[in-house]
Amino acid sequence: MKLNGFKALGLAALLMTGGNAVADEVWNTNVGRIVYADEIGPTAVFAYGSAEDPGVIYIVGLAKVYQNRGTYDGYWAENNAKVECTTERPGIYGKMTKYWGRYQIKFLDKGFPARWEATWSYCDGAAEKLKIEATPAVGEAVAAPAPAKK
Repeated sequence: MKLNGFKALGLAALLMTGGNAVADEVWNTNVGRIVYADEIGPTAVFAYGSAEDPGVIYIVGLAKVYQNRGTYDGYWAENNAKVECTTERPGIYGKMTKYWGRYQIKFLDKGFPARWEATWSYCDGAAEKLKIEATPAVGEAVAAPAPAKK
């Protein structure tokens, strides 16, 4: 999965801007701010982290689904993380990376905006103990996402 030029520029602007960005969905989580940044076909792209240490989450089947959301599988990717995988996946701006892991998101509310929780792993390993819990950042100005360290 690769981002086209315009989508890559948009994601770059969202992650690197020091000013405020407008996004349809933004969540405050126990690991930092996460933004619904883009859609690539059926895949939703979430962004998190700082311009110096950005991360993305690709969630298959979530794009264009705004009501009655359920549970979706995907993966997260960064340029650097605590664990290096033996295989690569497309990461930020479509660049291949060995720093990724599985991600499963479960929406807790049927309406919009919705709370959600997620489990994640390093590579294809077992889920980590830390569950990510997200609450919509409704009516807040949105700055670049806060770091979410893995």
